[in-house]
Amino acid sequence: MAGKPKLGELAKADHGVRLASAYTATLMDNPDSVLRERGRDMKIYDEILRDDQVKPTFQQRRLAVIQSEWTVEPASESSQDKAAAEFIKEQLSHIRFDGITDKMLYGLFYGYAVGECLWAYDGSQIVLDDIKVRDRSRFVFDVDGNLRLIKAGEPHPVKLPDQKFWVFSTGANHSDNPYGLGLGHYLYWPTFFKRNDIKFWLIFLEKFGQPTAMAKLPPGQAEDPREREKALQVLDAIQVDSGIVVPDNILVELLEAARHGTADYEALAERMDRAISKVVLSQTMTTDDGSSLSQAQVHEAVKQSVIKSDADLICESFNNQVVRWLTEWNFPNAQPPRVWRNTEPEEDLLQRAERDNKISTLGYEPTEEYIEEVYGPGWRKKPEPVSQPIATDSLAPAFAEQDATHPKLAQKKTDRRNDQQALADAADYFATRYHAIYGNQIEELLSYAEDTGDLQTFRSHLEELLEQSSSSDTAVKTIRDAGFYSRLMGIFRGEKR
Repeated sequence: MAGKPKLGELAKADHGVRLASAYTATLMDNPDSVLRERGRDMKIYDEILRDDQVKPTFQQRRLAVIQSEWTVEPASESSQDKAAAEFIKEQLSHIRFDGITDKMLYGLFYGYAVGECLWAYDGSQIVLDDIKVRDRSRFVFDVDGNLRLIKAGEPHPVKLPDQKFWVFSTGANHSDNPYGLGLGHYLYWPTFFKRNDIKFWLIFLEKFGQPTAMAKLPPGQAEDPREREKALQVLDAIQVDSGIVVPDNILVELLEAARHGTADYEALAERMDRAISKVVLSQTMTTDDGSSLSQAQVHEAVKQSVIKSDADLICESFNNQVVRWLTEWNFPNAQPPRVWRNTEPEEDLLQRAERDNKISTLGYEPTEEYIEEVYGPGWRKKPEPVSQPIATDSLAPAFAEQDATHPKLAQKKTDRRNDQQALADAADYFATRYHAIYGNQIEELLSYAEDTGDLQTFRSHLEELLEQSSSSDTAVKTIRDAGFYSRLMGIFRGEKR
């Protein structure tokens, strides 16, 4: 049985306390080489976040995780596991889980993040009242991996109770580093070079973007402090005034810069921006211009894999700590549920519809369950068209009134229909009497077709059969009977032959 949770806040804001102020021999040093060389102050990483390329790229990465819908899945179909999953879902809905996740995702940048769980009692259950993401620089780890809090007035960092703080660590290449290694470590030098490049670029633009004013004094006056001061005042006036008054003993000239271009300052800044995009997103084309659609699609896929990895890591950390603690306290006989985020992009339904249409041409049709699952509710199958039998007597044209005025034309149409019907009846009669015409030849041909797969030989036998003219009395009688049969049917219909 898990122990009781520690209630209340333990790591309230303690401004001004920094990591370097409380190092002892029992603490584990952060192995980040950049922090070691720069005084172990995480303020240097705060400055990196102000960069105009770092902020939007890292924001892309965080917001892509936050906008993905989260869900809670029970560990099994048992009633206890389902109840535990429903309980966790209620807790997350109560604490604004997306905003907390966004703050904890800064652990990707700094290497680790710390969130204090504020537990409370709700009747017979321990509930999660809130999670406050604390300033990570106020926490250190001892040599045993325990989390400690740096507090003002305390000679040593205070050891914190178990099952109280959610710690998210990422980026380290081994398990012995609880601090992790964040993106700030890799972004320090690209942003450093870019920042200094822009500084020198501005100096360059100031120097070569406008001419330099120069004052000339007659010999002997250049050494006079008063005359020199007058000349400097004239030069200052040139920079800000539209018109100036110049003493006749001072000659003013403008020096034009002979150098042109950007001196590759812009190229260096762009190169550092691409490096920043690669570090944060593992690609460049979702933040910079791409060269082709296919390459942009590949880079977008790389970005999606990074986002999915972030979502999996943060959810795994939350499940192994907060979800497990709540389940052990409130549902000791249940297995902890799983919280996860669906980061898959929405499917292009137009492409899916085109694919379904192509599959339907192969003879398949979707089920109603498939339509509702893919395209959503609101669909129903079209009713089958009801076929109406066409009576023979209804073959009269729709233009009966016109036929009434032209009786000869109407009679011709009627005779033509009668002839077509007689031919159809004769063909039907003739088709069922093939044996009487060709006798055993048809039987032999059909038997041969069943016994052999040689299409060429079968075709030659068929041609021989068609070339043979049947002059038997039986054939003549059959054809005559067919004509008589069709005429007789016409009489039964009351039609004139």
